[in-house]
Amino acid sequence: MRCPDLQDLPPHPPGRNGWPWDIEPIPSSTQFANNDPLPKISIVTPSFNQGGFLEETIRSVLLQGYPELEYIVIDGGSTDDSVEIIKKYSPWLHYWISEPDKGQSSAINKGFQMATGSLYAYINSDDLYEPCAFLSAATEFMKPERPQLLAGDCIIFDESVVKRTFKAWWPEEIGHLLKPFGSTFPQPAAFWSRDIYFQVGGFDENSHYVFDREFFLKIGLTGKAPLIVGKPLARYRDHADTKTAQTVRFYQESLPVIEKYADQCGLTNQDKQALMRICQDEIGYLSVFIRWKQAGRAAGLAEFCRLLLRSPWLVTERKIMGQFRRLLFFREQGVEELRHV
Repeated sequence: MRCPDLQDLPPHPPGRNGWPWDIEPIPSSTQFANNDPLPKISIVTPSFNQGGFLEETIRSVLLQGYPELEYIVIDGGSTDDSVEIIKKYSPWLHYWISEPDKGQSSAINKGFQMATGSLYAYINSDDLYEPCAFLSAATEFMKPERPQLLAGDCIIFDESVVKRTFKAWWPEEIGHLLKPFGSTFPQPAAFWSRDIYFQVGGFDENSHYVFDREFFLKIGLTGKAPLIVGKPLARYRDHADTKTAQTVRFYQESLPVIEKYADQCGLTNQDKQALMRICQDEIGYLSVFIRWKQAGRAAGLAEFCRLLLRSPWLVTERKIMGQFRRLLFFREQGVEELRHV
């Protein structure tokens, strides 16, 4: 499907302007200079109760002006206005469904099972693509070296301001990706080939927080480093309900990933144990805040004592003593960490 023009799409909501609301797509050539046709790009958006952001995401895909697009939306049975939004744009969707599923990674795999393109990417329903991102990605993938993975930069923003730009890079040692929060490029600005997706087995459906980092790690272990594109291809929306706010779950899911891939990444047993201890210590630290939030200050203090009994070396860490002071003297409303657990 060729991307629709702005006038083809439903009118944008009142008060919305700029990209991707009232900006015309930039036309793309259907061929490169060597007469190779542009590759078909398959985009999947997994979504669940993100009606406040979903339309902006959809329009950022459809208004790319790209001539070979296949767009798939997998909704997990939303109870807000998500389905109405999807139906509004359904004439330009290759496939969509709204039904309960097993989570984000399962939804993404479900979408790619319906895809027929040669280039894949997924964009969450609270993020969006930069203008001309697809043409930029296709141009890079058509280079003679035919990269299997591409990583661009990503703009981090909230509703009022651009906060920073996540600059993509690739580590010299693949084991770097085993570090908690060790991603070296942002998922929204990544594209990969259909072939490599199926070669590495797609996304682990037992994982809900680190599945994208594990996916890129699996690609790296095939010996294929990404082609780094030195410009933004997407925008990541930082808001209170984003999954990255649930820090403890990322550490919990990092443990089996470290266990599974440490040897393949060439880590010594000492390095592996050090990484696992970092995760376990952070889980313990965050668990104190979770208990405080769930059951009150006394329960938080009891959890803090259990943490030090399990990991007495933490008593020398500044943030652990800071946590103790907050438990003793701070009101819950003034503790930032309690908002993210």
